Amino acid sequence: MTSPTMKVFRDALRPVVGGSEREGVLDDLARHFGMSTDEALARCLDWESASLEEWEAAPRDNTAQIMEFYDSATSWAFDLSWYNYLQVNGIGYPKSVIVADRLQLRPGTRVLDYGSGVGVTAQLFAGLGCEVTLADVAKPLLDFARRRLTARGVEASYIHLPQALPEAGFDVVTALDVMAHVPPEELRRTVEAIHAALRPGGLFVTGFDVRRRSRRNAWHLFDDDLPLRWEIARAGFRKAHLIDGHTWVYRAGPTAGVRSRIHRAASWFLLASPPARLIRRIRRLMARFALSAILLLASRRRQAQDT
Repeated sequence: MTSPTMKVFRDALRPVVGGSEREGVLDDLARHFGMSTDEALARCLDWESASLEEWEAAPRDNTAQIMEFYDSATSWAFDLSWYNYLQVNGIGYPKSVIVADRLQLRPGTRVLDYGSGVGVTAQLFAGLGCEVTLADVAKPLLDFARRRLTARGVEASYIHLPQALPEAGFDVVTALDVMAHVPPEELRRTVEAIHAALRPGGLFVTGFDVRRRSRRNAWHLFDDDLPLRWEIARAGFRKAHLIDGHTWVYRAGPTAGVRSRIHRAASWFLLASPPARLIRRIRRLMARFALSAILLLASRRRQAQDT
């Protein structure tokens, strides 16, 4: 929370003319969406209801319908902006800061933030001296990010997906809490495009925010990380190291040759084979059973204390 990287992150949220991070977040939203800061605050605090309304305004049964949601919804601008503010107060988890601290990138490193949201992760890397590009399928988010960064004099490039990414154009690609929102039919193409956008040996930083299916998790399109990890390995990525227990750093490896075929076969066995899927189901059942037992034991203890 007191690191130099966090200071850059805080500065990224503050208003252009000076003020607090909270004032900067609400002022950005109010100016862009044409409302008062009080209205912006209300939208931040109730973003989930608004997002559900946007999601349920039309069927979301196929890739085209899901992509239409991403490319029209505005609620996520309020969600992501407010969560950035919570991070500087120690309430939200400052993943971008932790990733930037661990990577220790040199000035001039070419970074692509894939699924860039409101642009704060790219803004952080720009503040650390990197050359940044923002890519997002959600035009409302990309437009908002462009306005924020332009107002603060941050130089950046912008890609409205599915516009093609430049081949071998980046040293690092970040996709923080993004992959679980990629439609399953688009997953392979997406991962292969990211691999092609990296120079040989470049780094891909991502995590897997998978969640059990529910109405409030509707836009989390995966409830298991195995399919995500398999497609990443299949595309030619190798694990480099793990940050904070759940954010992976992969290195872009070759996609042809004997070693590549061995890597792909081993990854299939560990991540996509019937035994791998069976082991995952068993582990999930055991975890749910253990949780139920813990909750039952806690309930009985409370009952015993009451008597």
